[in-house]
Amino acid sequence: MKLDRRGFIGLGTAAAGGFAFAKTYEPFAVPTISKATYRKGGDHIRMAFIGSGGRGGANLHEFYALGEEIVALCDVDMGHADWAANEVKERCPNARKYQDWRVMLDKERDLDAVVVSTPDHMHAACAIAAMERGFHVYVEKPLVRTWWEAERFRDVAEKCGVVTQMGNNGNGTDGQRRDIELFQSGVLGDIREIHVTSDRPIWPQGLERPAGEDPIPANLAWDLWLGVAPARPFKRDVYHSFKWRGWFDFGTGAIGDIACHAMSAFWRGLSLRTPVAVETLKSTPKFAETFPAATTVKLTVTRDGQTAPVDIFWYDGNTGPDAETSRRLSNGRSDNMGGTTIVGTKGSWHNGNVMMAGEAKFTRPRDHEATKNIPVTLPRVKNHHWEFAEAIRGGARPLSYHDHSVPLTEAVLLGSIAQRVEGRLEWDCAEGRFKNSDAANLLLKPHVRDGWKIG
Repeated sequence: MKLDRRGFIGLGTAAAGGFAFAKTYEPFAVPTISKATYRKGGDHIRMAFIGSGGRGGANLHEFYALGEEIVALCDVDMGHADWAANEVKERCPNARKYQDWRVMLDKERDLDAVVVSTPDHMHAACAIAAMERGFHVYVEKPLVRTWWEAERFRDVAEKCGVVTQMGNNGNGTDGQRRDIELFQSGVLGDIREIHVTSDRPIWPQGLERPAGEDPIPANLAWDLWLGVAPARPFKRDVYHSFKWRGWFDFGTGAIGDIACHAMSAFWRGLSLRTPVAVETLKSTPKFAETFPAATTVKLTVTRDGQTAPVDIFWYDGNTGPDAETSRRLSNGRSDNMGGTTIVGTKGSWHNGNVMMAGEAKFTRPRDHEATKNIPVTLPRVKNHHWEFAEAIRGGARPLSYHDHSVPLTEAVLLGSIAQRVEGRLEWDCAEGRFKNSDAANLLLKPHVRDGWKIG
């Protein structure tokens, strides 16, 4: 039986007051884990947004364009919250603004879904708190910042029965779904190696923390921005609002930013499963608090139905396979194989094109005899955001549901650990730890500052 949220959730009295800071605000305890409820087909989804600048603003536009009801907007920078409220005022003039997401979740009991578009370090705290209240969650990529948070995210999502969606938008496109169908067909044979390049970082990293501190802008709650992370002084134009990605305490570097996009289709389509080992093969100089400017990471994973593991090579900082490797991958035709290349025993795939064994060049799959008649097996959807909203209205499970987003994110996050710890790190999936590195194991769990919690 589907119940309307107004008659379903009773979580006690909302915390009084408006905007507050971490040192003084005590959210009410959630007495029980709340089960999610669903809407009927055609109903508007009542939504709140945590983070309204950058990706938060993009997500706001997507859901607003779909006609969903924007109930509440939260941002530690009230300039961003004011901007967001202005963007939706024509149809949702009563959207309430908050600076502390905990206050918002306490006061807004009648939500269906929460969109989390904060810096990486706050994804888990915000999303898990929302799920525990029975709210469905759309969370930007990477889903969380640490492996432990990913495990906790999945457990809470399952317990609460919520719809989840990670913000790797390509999953909602026809092109990516066609790629998945090609990979699932087995036409490439056993997979030996995969190469993925990225132009990230496009923000500063590979640097030391600057000395001193600057006055905190009047519209910014710096303590709330730090959240679970260790305290540090505010420095203008160093962390907020976009340059946090390269800092260990807040982001996951280039691999965390892009690999959840770039690896999603082949992770699903090739049924990749369990990491075996991860290692940084090349790196620019390392720093105490930020990711290197450029790395090559090798991630070895198992594949369903295949005895030998698959080696995934990740290149960031505008690097890529060396000229010799590129010529091998392209059958001698190119010294620069940027993008994504998948090498199998029967054929290869590069940026959407295929080259079967013995052939001299890549061809569009729709024009190749081996691939043009691969059947359509996945539904096509309006877009990634629509798919999430439709699932809340009782539609099909989203493609980037937590059964996909959690294992993909965990593998990516092991790669980010390898960028910080030297040597080949051997992963024990059953135990959830590295077999041979205490230093790497220390990075599996997040730091949680006094006065904060995750779940």
